[in-house]
Amino acid sequence: MSHEYSIEALITSQFIENNVNNAWKPIVASGHNGCILHYDDNTSRLTASDLVVIDVGAEVSHYAADITRTLVIGKKPTARQQEVYQAVLAVQDFAIELQKPGASIIDNEKEIRKFMAKKLIELGLIKRANSDQVAKFYPHSTSHFLGLEAHDAGDYKLPLQPGVVLTVEPGIYIPEENIGIRLEDDVLITANGNKVLSAELPRDLL
Repeated sequence: MSHEYSIEALITSQFIENNVNNAWKPIVASGHNGCILHYDDNTSRLTASDLVVIDVGAEVSHYAADITRTLVIGKKPTARQQEVYQAVLAVQDFAIELQKPGASIIDNEKEIRKFMAKKLIELGLIKRANSDQVAKFYPHSTSHFLGLEAHDAGDYKLPLQPGVVLTVEPGIYIPEENIGIRLEDDVLITANGNKVLSAELPRDLL
């Protein structure tokens, strides 16, 4: 594969073979493009040792999935890439634990951003847990509702109820280092907590 669109074509062909559609145009963002939210040009050449953010979702029976993985192209990740990746993974694990009946997305977000601040400090990216500094490297929220649309309607202040499906997608973006990393899974709220619907898809940085 030589370009981002080669990965997009492979994903789309697999969807077609399984009689499902893309819920939206796939995002395949390598290198610096991984730091651009909702980048979907998918035209850049793939470069060995760069990271590539792949954000895709199938549409089945009118319902959308929304899953993101970050991979390294061609070679093993560098120590720095692995360090940042492990930070994002830790934030996602923390965030998933918060998703349960009675909690609200907006309250969970406050706790997640505090945890993210600790990780950004450990990475040497910020010096204190300041919301503006966190936003520089984590410029989006962690969760949105998922259903008939990839970004479905819902009240972020209301307590979560069993049957609700939402995403959990933290990320860290460092343009100066050519590092953009995001992990996203789809989470079903259950009576006793939650179930990660996309759990079978590995989260390793390969």
